[in-house]
Amino acid sequence: MSVTFEQIILDAKRIANRLKDREALGDALLLESESVNKQIESMRQFQDDIDILNRLARERSNNQLITIIHQENPQIREIQQENRLLKAALEDHQHALEHIMSKYREHTQAKILNTKVNFVEAYSRHHQAADIERRDQLIRQQTAKIQEMAAVMQRASQLDEEKLNHEQEVLSRLVTENKGLRELLEISRKYGSGGQKMLVDEKSTQTESCLLEGLIEAAIKERATATATTSSSSSSSKATEKPTTDTTPADVKVPATEQHSSAVSEGPSTMATTSSSTNTGTIKAMTAVVNSKAEPTTPSTTTATATATAATTAITVAGTVPATTTSSS
Repeated sequence: MSVTFEQIILDAKRIANRLKDREALGDALLLESESVNKQIESMRQFQDDIDILNRLARERSNNQLITIIHQENPQIREIQQENRLLKAALEDHQHALEHIMSKYREHTQAKILNTKVNFVEAYSRHHQAADIERRDQLIRQQTAKIQEMAAVMQRASQLDEEKLNHEQEVLSRLVTENKGLRELLEISRKYGSGGQKMLVDEKSTQTESCLLEGLIEAAIKERATATATTSSSSSSSKATEKPTTDTTPADVKVPATEQHSSAVSEGPSTMATTSSSTNTGTIKAMTAVVNSKAEPTTPSTTTATATATAATTAITVAGTVPATTTSSS
């Protein structure tokens, strides 16, 4: 009987499959043997622990163990009682919380259902006269509210602008007074009693110049924020007023307060620009004065500083007068 090549291949495949099965069986046996070894090791360790405990128990008498057990039993009972009370309190708390959450869910669901808009019904009643009248009334109410909000915002911006103008005026007045006092101080230093010059600490002059610069920077920042707020409020009021005028019916009349608010909203922007231009002039003049005052005075430069201070005072007075006039107007 001749053996074909295909039969040889099939036998080889069968033998390979058997080898794979035996390898898998060997791996399983190895795993089982490892687990058995671990169990034996744990049993040995347990036996060692038992031997240690027996050795310790032989050293103590049974009476001592009984007394220790009797001492621990009341504590265990108290702990068990506390555990039971805590479990009961926890269950009550859970039941109360579940009840509260169920009521809250019912309440929120009812609120959602009540506040839900039925668009089909609203569309069906859209062409009815009563709905049209109610919609017009709602539009009127919304326009009145928007106009009131715009008036409040305009009034707030106006008050803020007036406050900032007052602060700027006070600051400019203080600056001019300070410059006048500095000029008097220079004159007293030049032409003091007995021809002796008064000594002035350079640190004090530097600190005064730093304080003046800080006040000027704070005033400039407040002016910038004021202009930003006024511009944003005017733009928001204009943006909110446009859709209301479009949606109002023909028979609704726009009140005169809206026109007045739109006319007044353009005023703070021009005031802010004029005041900012005058502020830049005063800042330049003050920096020139501070630099001239911070330098050490010598007999050769006293006349130059006197003329510089006089020129800067004239410049600052000319720069501060328009700011005050614009704020008062």
